Amino acid sequence: LECVRSRQQPIAPVEVAHRSCSACLLHHIAMKTKRKLYWDPVKERFKNDDEANAMLSRPGRPQYAIG
Repeated sequence: LECVRSRQQPIAPVEVAHRSCSACLLHHIAMKTKRKLYWDPVKERFKNDDEANAMLSRPGRPQYAIG
């Protein structure tokens, strides 16, 4: 929160935080599907797996919809 107030960079780059969080989420999806998954880090999608890709997001709550 201090970085938001001061407009300074955080102690770790935001890209590192994104990739760290992504690794945990990908592991969780692999546990739920109970199979080996192949991740494309550039596209941020699973290769040839529509079921796993569907788990990357979920519907938002209507009261927070944009538009």
